[in-house]
Amino acid sequence: MNTSLRLFRIGLYEEHLEEAAFLYEQRRALTGREDVAWTRLQDFEERLEAHLDALIVGDALALEVCRKRAVEGEPGELFAAVCIFCRNTESSLLAAVLREIDYGDPQRVEAVVDALKIEMPEAWQEPCLRAVASGRGPMVSLLARVIGYRRVQRADVLAEALGKAATEEQVWLLGAIGRIRSGISPDLVQALLKSADAAVRTAALRAGLRMQDRATAERVAVLGAAQCPALEVGLAGERAMVAALLPALRGAETPRDVLLALGLLGDLAAVRPLLALLQVEEIAPLVAQTLYVITGADLFATTLVAEEMTEDEMFEHEREEFRKTGAVPLRGDGKPFGENVSRLSVDIQVWSDWLQANTGRFIAGQRYRLGRLYEPATLLQCLESEIYPKTYRNLITDELLIRYGLDLPLETDMRVATQIWYLGRARAWIEQASRAVEPGRWYLGGRLI
Repeated sequence: MNTSLRLFRIGLYEEHLEEAAFLYEQRRALTGREDVAWTRLQDFEERLEAHLDALIVGDALALEVCRKRAVEGEPGELFAAVCIFCRNTESSLLAAVLREIDYGDPQRVEAVVDALKIEMPEAWQEPCLRAVASGRGPMVSLLARVIGYRRVQRADVLAEALGKAATEEQVWLLGAIGRIRSGISPDLVQALLKSADAAVRTAALRAGLRMQDRATAERVAVLGAAQCPALEVGLAGERAMVAALLPALRGAETPRDVLLALGLLGDLAAVRPLLALLQVEEIAPLVAQTLYVITGADLFATTLVAEEMTEDEMFEHEREEFRKTGAVPLRGDGKPFGENVSRLSVDIQVWSDWLQANTGRFIAGQRYRLGRLYEPATLLQCLESEIYPKTYRNLITDELLIRYGLDLPLETDMRVATQIWYLGRARAWIEQASRAVEPGRWYLGGRLI
């Protein structure tokens, strides 16, 4: 290959890598935005896939570009490079990344985790398990996340690592154990419920609940809302715990997880106290979200969110006007540059009027989600919804497992096509499971409380 052709191809592969990195970063940014439907990410995923395919076609030269940019490039380039290493089964290149990565840089760690979650070849599972079995160092945390995500059924390795690991690694190992669930003694998890580290205790509690461990569930019942983490109370608590959470509604100081827990519990007793919190500007959006999760009130409105503009982005005459008056440039129709987004109303009067008009739809003592009686089929509908809040959507598979014993191995950061496949496969058996429960009642581990 002559020099000019080689340079041309290198430039082409660098461009594909940069485009893949950009699309990865865009997808990550949009994944957490409540105003962007989860299904909209599919366009970014398909475009990203096209650039990865182009790098695969590039063979050795493209691989060399990826190797170099994995070290020198941005986190998005590292993600794309690791994807290519996986597709080419270049284990030595991945090993180099795992040795050399700055584990103190969360963005680079996330990039590697994200790539391995979707691309790691099955043949690499055994070497990764051996690395985890050492139980020491930040590489254990990284690989434990991948093993749990992919449901690699080697609980013996995780159990061995858990006994050696430091607290930070224990948190991620417990997350993996809670996903794999089988083949590990609940006693090992129960022992960590007494850890001196609060994050480890919480991770052990979630893992025990996902493992359907009766002793862990009893711990939630015994300790109650005053001593258990609020989110775990929302996932496993009973109706009586709602009253214990309400005193934590303290204006702007209200803990975020308490609001989430009240939404998860879905009891009408929380609605009026939550309504009063709409007056607190700092937390009003999350309060409105919690009210929506319980009641399903369709109080969305489209709002123009103005785009922040720097002087560098303005024409000279616009800069002069801005410096004189502070006025930002407007579009041709006289409106600010920006994006129309759909958001829940935070107007207390709007919510009060809706609740007064819809009181007859609800029955005290029943449990609700989106205004429907709580049951597995309702949770499936929430997973499928494009407007259901993502903060709550991320917890639905935990709810299905902890409340009803239904293990749906879907992760909400999976590719859209993969999520749709799982939802299609799950619909029949989740709807069948709903016929065996009493809607609106309180369950734990498939048993009526």
